[in-house]
Amino acid sequence: MPVMHSLYRESGKVRIDAGICKECGSCARICPAEVLKAHNGKVQVCSDSPFGCIACGHCMMVCPEGAITVTGRGISPEDLLPLPAAEKKAGPEQLAALMQSRRSVRRFSDKEVASELLECIVEMATTAPMGIPPWDIGCVMIRGREEVQRLAAEVVKGYEGFLKMFRPWLLSLMRPFVGKARYVMFLHFLRPLAETYVRGHREGRDHVFYEAPALLIFHHSPYADISDAMIACTYAMLAAESLGLGSTIIGGAPPIIQRNRALCQRLGVPADSTPSACLILGHPATHFRRTIRRRFTCADAVDRLDA
Repeated sequence: MPVMHSLYRESGKVRIDAGICKECGSCARICPAEVLKAHNGKVQVCSDSPFGCIACGHCMMVCPEGAITVTGRGISPEDLLPLPAAEKKAGPEQLAALMQSRRSVRRFSDKEVASELLECIVEMATTAPMGIPPWDIGCVMIRGREEVQRLAAEVVKGYEGFLKMFRPWLLSLMRPFVGKARYVMFLHFLRPLAETYVRGHREGRDHVFYEAPALLIFHHSPYADISDAMIACTYAMLAAESLGLGSTIIGGAPPIIQRNRALCQRLGVPADSTPSACLILGHPATHFRRTIRRRFTCADAVDRLDA
């Protein structure tokens, strides 16, 4: 049974050119779906894999002879690209410098974001890892402050409805049913956030997208996980940093956009997909002089697992 996808219902197809295959077994060792198996020194394409070929393309990428082709599920040999030269790869110091330099930017200069920069960011984000190939993630590009402001107005309108519905007394009645943590989230974060959005809009200020000149909306199909969209958004954020742009992931907008299907249709989000993450982008109006150290809550589980 193939892994379901919003566009593809079939498994990938693997073909091995026996005339040039040297039977090294690299493809069988790397195949995550166990479609390729080595048996008696021969690599075979097996039909008993639980998922069939997921079209990850790993076998094509490792074959030293170029003897394997994978097609279907949106992949073909034409998608293969040469690896970047070793000297072009970021080392740990360069990667750490990029990550440490990135800060959430909410103040932007008047300069617009060139379309080619947005397209470059999206192209770089497509290299992000996914749960099971192929990507079932989409991206909507919104270019220009005027268009971003139109969407901000729609988000504010949605939060106006939220404030009318979830009044403090109603939240108090809901507390036994939603639990303490959810109640506190609604009362002490979501309502104040909604009030800030609405009040700012009435005063002519944009607290939703901070008057950003560009916006990316990542959405996922019902056959993908929201984490895939968030990972893609994170890659886009790092790509923006590498190009000298500031960015911030906006968590308050997607819940409203999700519920407005007419708006989703106008944005070009497929009917069965869910807007998951918004990334505002622009040229920073201010520049940070320092970075800051963050910490995870960490524990060494080795001794505990042995207990």
